[in-house]
Order: sequence, then C-alpha cells, then structure tokens
Amino acid sequence: MKMNRCGYTIKIFSTLLFILILSGCTKPDREEIKDQYISGLVNKINADSLLSYVTWMQSMSTRFMLADNHRQVAVSLKNKFIQLGYADTKLDSFNITTAFNGVEYITTQFNVIAVLTGKTYPDSICILGAHYDDRISSDAGDPFVFVPGANDNATGVAATLEIARVMKERSFVPSSTIQFVAFGAEEFGLLGSIDFSQKARAGGEKIKMMLNNDMIGIPSSSDPGMWNVNIIDYENSHYLRSEAQRLCERYSSVACINDNANAGRSDSYPFYLNGFMPLFFIQNEPGSTYHKESDLVTTINFEYCREIAKISCALLADKNYDYL
Repeated sequence: MKMNRCGYTIKIFSTLLFILILSGCTKPDREEIKDQYISGLVNKINADSLLSYVTWMQSMSTRFMLADNHRQVAVSLKNKFIQLGYADTKLDSFNITTAFNGVEYITTQFNVIAVLTGKTYPDSICILGAHYDDRISSDAGDPFVFVPGANDNATGVAATLEIARVMKERSFVPSSTIQFVAFGAEEFGLLGSIDFSQKARAGGEKIKMMLNNDMIGIPSSSDPGMWNVNIIDYENSHYLRSEAQRLCERYSSVACINDNANAGRSDSYPFYLNGFMPLFFIQNEPGSTYHKESDLVTTINFEYCREIAKISCALLADKNYDYL
C-alpha cells in the first residue's frame, strides 16, 4: 500500500518521539539498577565478620615485621583470601635491610595480592589495600612477643577481606581488575607499598586508583550521629575524593572530613609519588591505643568500621559496574 506524504511524516515523527521517550527512560532505569546493586553489595558488609577477622589477626600474638613468624603471617593472609574464593592469590616478596634497637636485620618481606579479574578492561587495575604489620612504641613492651595491632591495622585488613568476601559472594564481575592487597613492612617506612608501587610504575601498569584503609575502628564519639571519617587525598586525587564523599553520603552513615596533615604516613603515599591516584581513609583521631599493647579488639567499634568499609566498597563498585 502506498503511503501519502502526510502519513509518512506522521510515521517519522511518531518514531522519533518513541525513541526520545525510550532514551529518556533508559538512563534513569540503568542508574537505578546500578544503585540497587551497589546498595545490596555494601549492605552485605557485616560487623561480625569484621570482628572475626580482627580477632583472628590479634590471635597471631605479633605481626611485627622482624619477628620470626612474619612469613607465616603473610601465608595465613594468603590462605584466608583463597578460602574466600580467590585462587589467584600470591605472595610478592621484597628484601630490606633495616636497624632496630641497634641491631641490623636483613629480611625478606611480603605483600599479599588477591586478584578479581576485570571483564572489560582486565589490564586496568583498582587497588584496595591495607598494611598488616604492626609495632609498639619502644617503651611499651616487646614487639617480638606481643603486638595485637587490632586498630592499627587489623581493621584496615579486615575491611579489605570483607569487601573481597562480599564481592565474591555476590559474584561481582568488575569492568577493571581489582587487586586486594595486604602490605607488609608499613611500620618501618611504607616499605611494602613503596616496593609495590615502584614495580607497578616500572612495569607500566595501569592503576586507575588505590584505596587505602588504615586505623578505621575507633570513632571520636560514642554517638553514631557524630561519627566521621577523614578522607585524605592528594594533588592528583581531589576528584576521586569528591566521588568518595558523594558515595559516602549515599551508602554510609558517617560524615566525611578532609584533613591532609597525615597524607604521607600510610601506604597511599608511595602510590601518589609514583604517579597513581590514591585515597586514604582513617578515623578522625589516632586514639589512646596507638602503638601500644592496649590496641585490642575490645577497643574497636565494628559498626563504625563497617560504615567506613562501605565507602571503599561503593567506590570500587561504582567505578567498575558493567552494564553489559
């Protein structure tokens, strides 16, 4: 049947109108699906799981990098990631020479790396990390015997493990590869993260962001309505911090502050020095247990720890959500 010109014009107009309506509805629908997915992911982060990880790490008696058990600590963390379903987990070794109490030590230290391979951009890497070693002040006890390190920094490692657990449980397939890293030898000058970031730079690796959690277990207030987290950024990561704050407001109950006074004191800093984009999540105040034998699991507020862990989880998921 031959269509007259008027009918043809009406048909074209109707088709265009339909496309406009469809395109107008598609974007909000896609974003809503993404939001629902991220909400489901972060709400799986469990305070009791965080408690179990920190208790387990404290039970190692010491995680002092010069203690005889330092390799076994790394192996235990590797096995924990494997138990969570990360068969692609390895120890990455590095050698150091350092002095402690007038004695020179030459040792091999270890970073623990678990990999969740990206689907669309597998050579692009997002890192979620925390240091697992600990120490105490020279007048506070014998670090070779007992350093619980519950807040510093079993809490950060616990967040890393828990986010890894939740992503595996929910079968999250990221667009870029996510590496969950437990860094060694942080307390002696960020040595694990220096080695890692220098190797990444030399190898031309495409690290698009590095998220570091260090001391995230003790809020400055007992009132949950007053809880906050300090999100430290660097010259190259201001935008990433604004994204973290946006997601914090959406998926976490803590407020965000930005005080960069301690930007150079944790594992995010070497990544910045090597040209990568990091963020550093830390509680607002160091607390009275810092580098003491009193840094015990009983001092940690795991609901607070959970709220901070949600931010890293949401940021990783938001930047790696694949609609396909």
